Amino acid sequence: MSRCSRCESLPDLSEAGVLYLAPPLAHTQGTLQRILLESGLPFEEPSEDILAIEITPEGLRSLSKLLVDGLSEAELMDCKAVLIEKGSAFDLGALPRMQDLATLTAVVRGEWLVEMMREDRLAVHFQPIVSAASPEKVFAYECLLRGLDKEGGFVSPGDMFGVAKRAGLLFNLDREARIKAILEASGFGLEHNIFINFNPRSIYDPVSCLKSTMSAIGRSDLSPERIVFEITESEEIKDEKQLKRILDFYRERGFKVALDDLGAGYSSLNLLASLRPDFVKLDVGLVRDVDSDPYRAAIAAKLLELAKDLGITVVAEGVETEEQWRWLVTHGADFVQGFFFARPASPPPVPA
Repeated sequence: MSRCSRCESLPDLSEAGVLYLAPPLAHTQGTLQRILLESGLPFEEPSEDILAIEITPEGLRSLSKLLVDGLSEAELMDCKAVLIEKGSAFDLGALPRMQDLATLTAVVRGEWLVEMMREDRLAVHFQPIVSAASPEKVFAYECLLRGLDKEGGFVSPGDMFGVAKRAGLLFNLDREARIKAILEASGFGLEHNIFINFNPRSIYDPVSCLKSTMSAIGRSDLSPERIVFEITESEEIKDEKQLKRILDFYRERGFKVALDDLGAGYSSLNLLASLRPDFVKLDVGLVRDVDSDPYRAAIAAKLLELAKDLGITVVAEGVETEEQWRWLVTHGADFVQGFFFARPASPPPVPA
């Protein structure tokens, strides 16, 4: 069974090379030529519609900024690019590595993220999921990724995943997050359930893309029945058939699955019907002010009632006040999670 080369290899921009650009239009080609002339970078035209620029890593960083400033978003998306090692010929072997220019420039600007993953400057913080009726009882811990800058300061997951999406690094970062969560949860000897986030867009084929994740679980002391794989960014899911394949892969191996952000959009209700998850996370936007906003309260109450009718366990996340917690207990939430009980931390915190 082969591993996923896309998930497990990081782009290397540390060597000089030749950048080949294939612009979509003559107008775009003219703009590229002007940018290159103004930058002083020598270039050739090996064929009528191709530009070839011999470039250093520093030159690529400078050119990347000029390209982002000088081309429209549509031109960056439609212009194809590939960076070839200096001295190598451009041949059919380069085709699988071609990407749109928008992605390449995002990779250049996101070098810090590549470096962070390469140097393993990633950490996991754990947030307890507790019984709604008895919040001193920890049911599970959600594993939340954090990055570390070179000075040891934290980098938010929003910054990391934002860059990863633009730079085509979501496969890499999502894989790193899953494996890091497994290793650290095992290292702390957690005996509770653990929730591990995954983005379905980071997985092409579950057999190959999740091989390293399954291998990490196999090396740990975590049993499958204690692991819940939580679908993130459910509102962006477009390929429901592919998502079902991934969930079937997990379930066949004894894992449970959770759907986050229930109530965040119409799509989450469709997914609830078709995926039939073991857990749902009530969206933080509904939990906020649920005790004082009659509209949020009405929607949240109906969703809790719906989940109960379907036999799905509900975790209400984003609980920050005692009033929110008491409302959720009264209306039948099974578990709760939020700053009111404990902030994410490492080692795994005990709820106050």
